[in-house]
Amino acid sequence: MKNTFYIIAIAMFTLTSCKKEATAEEKALATQIEAYDALMTEAMEVHDEIMPKMGELMELQGEITEKAETGELSDANQSSIVAEELTKSHDGMMTWMKDYSEKFPYGEPSPETKEAIDEKLPALEQEVEEIKELRDQTMEAIENAKALLNK
Repeated sequence: MKNTFYIIAIAMFTLTSCKKEATAEEKALATQIEAYDALMTEAMEVHDEIMPKMGELMELQGEITEKAETGELSDANQSSIVAEELTKSHDGMMTWMKDYSEKFPYGEPSPETKEAIDEKLPALEQEVEEIKELRDQTMEAIENAKALLNK
């Protein structure tokens, strides 16, 4: 019994002491994967920030259209421009979501190889840039609509 215990102890010591340290390439890959995951999170955070605004966009657009038709808004050209900005923001969000979900399907795991990261990271960086631009466009469209409606 004592010998069995010593054999198990020696085996455990040998297995744990042979632990291989990560190479520079493995560390670099881990850093790239972390950066990829952070960008994925950032994309979803910006998406989640502006997605609730889509309903507000449509409400403002409807209100502008209605008031323009009844003559309550004096500048029909400005009303048309602002309504178009709202539509463009809404359509941009729908297009971004479709494009993003095709490139990065829900539940797809992070890339695990350098080649996969090198392939997907530039597309993800572009998607993050696009959603940030869309956020700014959306917020500006809402501000312009509220100003037009004196809200």
